Amino acid sequence: MKAIEWLYDQEFKYVFQNIGKDLWEDLRQEVAVIVLEYDAIKLQELEAKGKQVFKFWIVRICCNQTNSKYGKFGRLYGSLVPVEDIMKFVKEEQHIDNSQEVADGISKIVQGMYWYDQEILSMYVELGSVRKVSKQTGIPHTSIFITIKKIRSCIKQQLVY
Repeated sequence: MKAIEWLYDQEFKYVFQNIGKDLWEDLRQEVAVIVLEYDAIKLQELEAKGKQVFKFWIVRICCNQTNSKYGKFGRLYGSLVPVEDIMKFVKEEQHIDNSQEVADGISKIVQGMYWYDQEILSMYVELGSVRKVSKQTGIPHTSIFITIKKIRSCIKQQLVY
């Protein structure tokens, strides 16, 4: 089959490298599958028209595969992010100070809070989740969540170490 031989020659390699970039080999394999699944009579007609017409058809397939939301190649590889770009999403780890001084500071801040906030916080620490506190108290979980969120921000604002 001339079409498959053409796909794997040097001229087509440049086409795949330009369009597929780092994934050019994968793109060539996807296109090869498309060519093999294509109607044999129409494929013979394309081969008969010459290598340049076939090349144009392959370039069109490549562009559709990489740019279209319906192309299999684009769906498979479109969500891949280059390693350099992944580093943008990595947060720097902050050092957590677990010293007794910080724990004492938090205890002091909590003792100065309103009794309701103290109770909700102690239940949250004891039970481990907003839903469990809500179930035990009958208070809606969104109210519990907002209270815990306000307590955290209050502690962060007042805590100086």
